[in-house]
Amino acid sequence: GDSPALFELIVRASLEMGLDQALANLEQCVSEKRLAWLQANWVAAAPGTDPIQEGYRWFYEKYLKLSMPVDGEIVERTPTRMVMRWRNACPTLDACRKLGLDTRLVCRQAYHLPAQKFLTRIDPRLRFDRSYEMIRPYTDYCEEIIRVGD
Repeated sequence: GDSPALFELIVRASLEMGLDQALANLEQCVSEKRLAWLQANWVAAAPGTDPIQEGYRWFYEKYLKLSMPVDGEIVERTPTRMVMRWRNACPTLDACRKLGLDTRLVCRQAYHLPAQKFLTRIDPRLRFDRSYEMIRPYTDYCEEIIRVGD
C-alpha cells in the first residue's frame, strides 16, 4: 500500500537517485500492481456499455473501493466526460503531509500514468485527467476526470 513507510523509502532512495527517478520507479511498480489486479479480476462489459461508466466502475469502485456519496461527488456527467471530486481518506496525501512532499508532484509523477494505463485496458478510448490545481491539501478535494477521446 501507499503507506508512510513506502514514502519514507522513496525519500531515502531520492537521496541517491533523485526524486524524479525514485517517483518513476514507484510509477512503474504502481502500474504493474494495478494492471496485474485488472488482469486477474476484469470481466469485459457487454457491447454497447458506456465506457466512462465502465472505467469509473472498475477503477474507482472495484479497484480503489470508493463509493459515492461517502467518498466524494460527481460534479459533471456528460456522454463524453465524468468529473469527480474525492474527499476520501488517502494514504498518499497522509504520507506527503508527514514527509513534506508535494502531492501535485507525487500524484503527477507516480500515479497519473498508472491510472491512464488501467483505464486504457478497460477501453482504449478512455483518458484520465487530474486537476493539479484542485488537489489536496491545496483544496478540500482531489478533482479527477474520465473522458472519451483525446
